[in-house]
Amino acid sequence: MKMSEKRDLVKKRLKAKEKELEKKRKEDEKIAKKLKKEEKRLSKEQSKNHSKTPKAHSEKQEKIKYDILQIFTDARKYKTTYTKKYINRVPWKRPDPQEIKSIIPGVVTSLEVKVGDHVQKGDHIMTFEAMKMLNLVLAPFDGVVETILVKEGEKVPKGGVMIYLKSDREFDITEDFVTSDDLGLVE
Repeated sequence: MKMSEKRDLVKKRLKAKEKELEKKRKEDEKIAKKLKKEEKRLSKEQSKNHSKTPKAHSEKQEKIKYDILQIFTDARKYKTTYTKKYINRVPWKRPDPQEIKSIIPGVVTSLEVKVGDHVQKGDHIMTFEAMKMLNLVLAPFDGVVETILVKEGEKVPKGGVMIYLKSDREFDITEDFVTSDDLGLVE
């Protein structure tokens, strides 16, 4: 190896070390800035906490609501707090079997019935286009068309109620023996 090649190699190594040192210096600066911001935030919180009376601080702790969670009926009870997502959830309600809903988004192609028409189980009620397929919607039971909530050519989202079909006979809706209280532990 020639002397000039060695010098060039040494120069490249020095440049690489300088770049590494510069990167480390920048990272250290970022970390220092973050630490300063965190210190400022903590000092502000401490000053706010010192300005409040101890009574106000204890009232804040009392405002936190705890809920009791018991997994089994004979088991321990736990104190817990629920998340915002859990608290704001849409509660489940038993679906009404008389509501004819769309199971996928689509377009109402044609309506075969009018309000007040009596239909038998299996009668063609409407045609619903979804995913480039024409789906025939049939009456699930005998009944009278009470309300039509869609028009021909209208787009319907998933789960959208299209027709309310009043049944000729009453549905037997019985409560399940399995409830959330016993988690299916039937004796």
